Amino acid sequence: MQTADFVDALDRDGNELAKVAKDRLDSIVPSCPGWTISDLVWHTTRVHNAHCQIVRDGVQGFDKLVPVKRAEDDELIKTYSAGLQELIGVANNADPEATIWSWTGPVRSSWAIRRVAHETAVHAWDAANAVDLGVAIESELASDGIDEFLENFLPRGRKGALAVGGSVHIHCTDVVGEWTITQSDSGAFVVLGEHSKGTCAIRGAASDVLLALWRRLPLTQVEIIGDVGVAQRFVDHAAL
Repeated sequence: MQTADFVDALDRDGNELAKVAKDRLDSIVPSCPGWTISDLVWHTTRVHNAHCQIVRDGVQGFDKLVPVKRAEDDELIKTYSAGLQELIGVANNADPEATIWSWTGPVRSSWAIRRVAHETAVHAWDAANAVDLGVAIESELASDGIDEFLENFLPRGRKGALAVGGSVHIHCTDVVGEWTITQSDSGAFVVLGEHSKGTCAIRGAASDVLLALWRRLPLTQVEIIGDVGVAQRFVDHAAL
């Protein structure tokens, strides 16, 4: 996917989140324990604002962000939607090769646009799932989201996470997307975008696999071939 595709996804999924959230702000979000849809929308508003400041203004760290005051619920959707449109404008005007700050180290601005598109897609799913709409993340975006998860989140292990104890093969059944992941004795992961037999395989539609990796769906929602314990330890590893 190209940067323009991520901007289109941000536009689509960001507006879908606003549509779902309208008149449902008090609904509980099961996939984000302790949050209502109001909390989810405000969190996403802050994420969008942070990316505007980092990409457009060159802010060099989360602690350097200009804080924003939480909007009251009667203004929340309006505030969120205005921020979304601001971010889309920033993304469209950004030099994709420009170097910016990120929590992974210096990156190109295209990295941030990709990251915020995936964050927005998952949170749009959170909102829809909260009100039983039964939606899926668009397949091509979800496949890329798996790749982005393996690149940016898998290496950040949860405190106390157990060694995976085997290799994992991930296979999307609806779109292109295959990865084989092994963990070294030092705990580092090696990710190869290829088909290879692993200790276990995680197979399913790209949206379901991505949501399982983000611990939004249980592993029972995808097909596990081989060692289920390896698959579960793999999904439990990332510090989300």
